[in-house]
Amino acid sequence: MRRLYVEPAEFATDEVRITGPRARRLREVLRMRVGAELTVFDGSGLERAASVSAIRAGASGEVTLALGEQLTPAPEPPVPITLCCAFPRGSRGDWLVEKATEIGVAQLVPLEADRSVMHAGEGRIARWQRIAVEAAEQCGRALIPRFGGELPIGATLMVADPDTTATARTLLAALSYAPSAIALHIGPEGGWTPEELAAFDAAGALRCSLGPRLMRVETAAIVAAAQLLELTGGLSPADVSPAWLA
Repeated sequence: MRRLYVEPAEFATDEVRITGPRARRLREVLRMRVGAELTVFDGSGLERAASVSAIRAGASGEVTLALGEQLTPAPEPPVPITLCCAFPRGSRGDWLVEKATEIGVAQLVPLEADRSVMHAGEGRIARWQRIAVEAAEQCGRALIPRFGGELPIGATLMVADPDTTATARTLLAALSYAPSAIALHIGPEGGWTPEELAAFDAAGALRCSLGPRLMRVETAAIVAAAQLLELTGGLSPADVSPAWLA
């Protein structure tokens, strides 16, 4: 089933008019015609059935969608993962956003570490938001990761550190509580400074190893996030217990 993101205000109505590049994508890329069915979602976790009710001829090529019943979306991970990352430059950062969206990361926070190599300005954030929308359309998520903002209240802090041997599984198993959310921190390729690591320690963050090999930032971010999602049940069927409890 084809999927399309619509703004929350549009999602709440019974009819949506799609214009510009989005309409062109429906007409020319997806080849949708009047009567074609699709799913629309609002990025906050809600989905509705929809169908193409009209396509305007001419330069505008406006596509009108009739919105129907609310659907049950694919479940989100039970323990939200926030990925706080010193993003790499260029297309590598774009790839990170796309894959983080696909695997189920709930929030992406660009970090300004001492050894960061890029600054995520408004233009870059807007680009990443578009990439996240397209990734959510492709992978079947109804929730689009949010960018920036405060960390979830009570989140368990974890930081990737190549100088430790403690694994995510060991660290989670040693907790006296089940985490309600995890904020995972991935540093720049130049590494964390001693002062940054001291600040993490003071905040009670758990230092986590990603294995014996050094990875690029985007690889480390996706590997670490996927590990945490698997351990907390985010990549498993709903009736399977989190791996770290096994």
